[in-house]
Amino acid sequence: MILLFGANGLAGRALLAAADQPIVSVLRQPSADPFFADRQTAVADVMSPEACEAVMQQYSPKVVISYIGGKKDGVRSDAVGNINIIRAMLKYAPAARFIFITSMGCGEQWAFLPEPVKQVLGEALQEKTQAENLLRESPLNWTILRPCGLNTTEGETFRLIESAAELPGSYMSRKALANAVLSVLNNEDTNHKIFSVCA
Repeated sequence: MILLFGANGLAGRALLAAADQPIVSVLRQPSADPFFADRQTAVADVMSPEACEAVMQQYSPKVVISYIGGKKDGVRSDAVGNINIIRAMLKYAPAARFIFITSMGCGEQWAFLPEPVKQVLGEALQEKTQAENLLRESPLNWTILRPCGLNTTEGETFRLIESAAELPGSYMSRKALANAVLSVLNNEDTNHKIFSVCA
């Protein structure tokens, strides 16, 4: 059983379209969108620790994937939402793998970012890094993917770069990122590793 948080975003939808195995899409609220009509869904607001715990307890996933990030009503989910997911996993799915999609510039890469990028993306990157740090210190089996900028082109190729200092190229397609996530999903040798992802 795979739980996907952030399923309703463009990158999450690209993963669902590319996947050849059942995935439960965790949505903030029930959706009437035809995209989800034939897909299994669950409802949980990641900003609620109790909601994250409930969905984790209900499904006992083998794998959890999170694309969670962004701001709604002035509140960012990058740290709190992902931290709630991590803590729920520790409580109810401690043996599951966690594939965490963050962003270039998180963690050790922050020091290598140009100042203008820090000014624009700093808040989100710092929050994602908080969640990364909690995950890295946890006993969970995790893989962190830090993609470059994403676009809606049709490119499908990707590169995984296991180098903290190397910043990915400028843009890649969400379809290519989906392929990268699926490649990691099927390779447990990527546990406890951090990859930059680029085209």
